[in-house]
Amino acid sequence: MSGKTPPTGAARNFATCLMRSVGGFAVAITLVSAAHAQAPAQVSEEAVEAAYLHKFPGFVEWPAEAFKTPTSPIVIGLAGAPRVLDELTKLARGRLVLNRPVETRAVDPKELPPDLHVLFIGKVAATDARRLIAEARRAHMLVVTDLPEGLNAGGVLDFVRIDGRLRFEASLPAANRTGVKLSSKLLSVASKVVEETP
Repeated sequence: MSGKTPPTGAARNFATCLMRSVGGFAVAITLVSAAHAQAPAQVSEEAVEAAYLHKFPGFVEWPAEAFKTPTSPIVIGLAGAPRVLDELTKLARGRLVLNRPVETRAVDPKELPPDLHVLFIGKVAATDARRLIAEARRAHMLVVTDLPEGLNAGGVLDFVRIDGRLRFEASLPAANRTGVKLSSKLLSVASKVVEETP
């Protein structure tokens, strides 16, 4: 999907995209990636990743047992990505996704908490990625990575850089193994969708 040029300053467009409803996912992601491409000094890559991570849960269907109550929070754990954690914590404060609050947690790569809904694995935790992904899969976690060949490691979504913009790829086999369903809206803005296991 080709990017759209933001009509105003990059930082202003970035703030605008964060405030959009989840129904405008494609527009929001176009704006956030374009903002980063035009003014990386104003919008850090960590802030862009945080924006994606905050949007993703709104386009995922988890098994019924994933949440204890209709208002239970969506819990996002981050391993090996402290700056993304800081950005996401600020962004999630006071904002709902699927009518649920969003909680963020730092994850020790050596010990995965059992009650996460989303696990983000950053580059610093690369050596633990395959083990973390295997554990997360059993707990029906949406695994998002920022790793070379993240999908091949078993991630459901993986960040990639294309023409100076941060995008993401998706793996349907990995989603199926995890027990989560990705929406067609999410898949429509992915830079690549893997439909069959290599």
